[in-house]
Amino acid sequence: MKRLLNSPNLNKNQKGFTLIEVLVASFILFLVIAAVTMVYRGALLSSHKAERTLQFSSLVEPISEQIRLQLQSSTNTNSELQGQGSMGAITFNWVATQAFQAKAPALLDAESGDITQGNKTFRLWHIALQLELKNATRDYHFSEVSW
Repeated sequence: MKRLLNSPNLNKNQKGFTLIEVLVASFILFLVIAAVTMVYRGALLSSHKAERTLQFSSLVEPISEQIRLQLQSSTNTNSELQGQGSMGAITFNWVATQAFQAKAPALLDAESGDITQGNKTFRLWHIALQLELKNATRDYHFSEVSW
């Protein structure tokens, strides 16, 4: 029996992995899976954020056109106008503050050579637009001219 345990052929015929080798391989596999999971999660979050930004940005142009039309059709002489509405799943609020107001410049009539004073008044508005979609909000600021 003693001879069997001390036999040099016993180690040479042995097949398989030791416990330490299995633990090291498992740890390396766990690190690789964790790294891939973090990269996938980051890509998923970035994709979601880009999709939401695209949703907001695609509606800024039509909403600003709607605001422009409301400013031009307004007969109100207040220095601040506001409104709200919705477009698709997005709701929006806007506030327009008058920054400047002046008469139109004089016009030169090419045929007669006379200078005629314009009777229109133009206004420069600074507009703050807030878009909301579910639990996300975005703020945009721009200027418009109305007459």
